[in-house]
Amino acid sequence: MNTAARQHNWASFLKFYTKQNRGRPTRLGLFEHQSDGFNDYWLEAGLRFEGIDVDTRSETPNIEIVLENYEHTVAGVKELKANFSTDDNEGLDIVDSEGNTTLLRFEK
Repeated sequence: MNTAARQHNWASFLKFYTKQNRGRPTRLGLFEHQSDGFNDYWLEAGLRFEGIDVDTRSETPNIEIVLENYEHTVAGVKELKANFSTDDNEGLDIVDSEGNTTLLRFEK
């Protein structure tokens, strides 16, 4: 699938995803690759999910996550993976061009 088609699919999916999950409490984390391993940390916990969208104006898309009073942008997105689960792992994994992974999870 070419990049433009994949980005269009992402936009459609993220619009649906926003509609289904708006208002749910979240956790947002980041796994960053370092030369000697990786750093992992949570950026926030408990903020309400407002929406998520993809900017398809460039070759490598950017994804913006909008939470209650907080916005986070993932630049140069290479992979988007949805996790559907009945436990605490429901959410999205977003991998950027440097191999860093942003985790969006929903709290119960």
